[in-house]
Amino acid sequence: MFQTELLVYLQSLGTQWFTLLMILITKMGSSRVIVAIIVIAIFGVDFKKGFLLLQLLLWTGLVTELLKVLVAFPRPDFVDSRIVNLEFGTKNSSSFIGNGEKGFFELPDKQILKAFRLEETLTPFSFGFPSGHVALTTALWGGCSIIFKSRMLKIMTPFAITIIAFSRIYLGRHFIGDVLGGSIVGLILLIVFSYFLKSSLKDHFFKIENFELVFRPKNLLFYSFMFVIPICFMALSLISTDAAGFVLGTNVAYLLIIRKGIPDNTGNTKQRAIRASIALLLLGLSSLVLDLWFNTAVTTNSLQFTLMGLLKTFIPACTIWISVVVCRKLELYGKDKVL
Repeated sequence: MFQTELLVYLQSLGTQWFTLLMILITKMGSSRVIVAIIVIAIFGVDFKKGFLLLQLLLWTGLVTELLKVLVAFPRPDFVDSRIVNLEFGTKNSSSFIGNGEKGFFELPDKQILKAFRLEETLTPFSFGFPSGHVALTTALWGGCSIIFKSRMLKIMTPFAITIIAFSRIYLGRHFIGDVLGGSIVGLILLIVFSYFLKSSLKDHFFKIENFELVFRPKNLLFYSFMFVIPICFMALSLISTDAAGFVLGTNVAYLLIIRKGIPDNTGNTKQRAIRASIALLLLGLSSLVLDLWFNTAVTTNSLQFTLMGLLKTFIPACTIWISVVVCRKLELYGKDKVL
């Protein structure tokens, strides 16, 4: 599962147009595209169902990053200099040649792992196992088929997972073992999600009394999963500040929304489209501005760097609340009954 011969062979057959197609396909499994799809579901289809899907995707991302850091397996282009990172078109400078494993079930070579883990620039994005693209794709389409009870989405889910997984292998970003690991992570979280939907916790998640600052079991449970656990993971360097910032920003936005009442899903097609457009615009603009600021700002210490990284995703996530406020002001929720 951590062999390089298949990747080398696939890349030897590739053409410029096929590579461009694979890059386009792989971008469909990126976190930004998936978040955009969820935002459209929240504002254009069903707020509650869309937000539950967002929680599923947030936890899929957190668990994936956590496993990447704990397992710390390299990507294929570190193991074998013959493999090219076709996604970004970067030249391979690896000192290893043909060091993929010989047996299908063998793990990466211990010497390669040791050399990889001694790298000074390792981040969650440096690690290969499991594939975040495949995990998120599995959670997204599987979650959509479950929560919207769509037979068509259920049929499309295996196809979407397979094509994203193939693109990640062809582009040299993952081994077979990485994409299998990503699909298993996504599947496990889907099973947990399906049980959550059948439990009473799903309804309690949308009740304002369960988010009051009081010592009740449900309140402690929700606050722990929405805030305490992500903060602990970040403090222990088990997840990136980017991931933690988006999770915390999303959940702060939810607290602000639920205190004013969750908006219903009334509104005609035009109103729904405008709501989704406003949400995407605010999310995109805030991300763009903060990206530019982050890339040009000068940091003098690690604390400033961490804080900036946190705000880089925390603020865009909070635009979910701002979008709800704007849509209510513009009366885009029909009569805007508060649930």
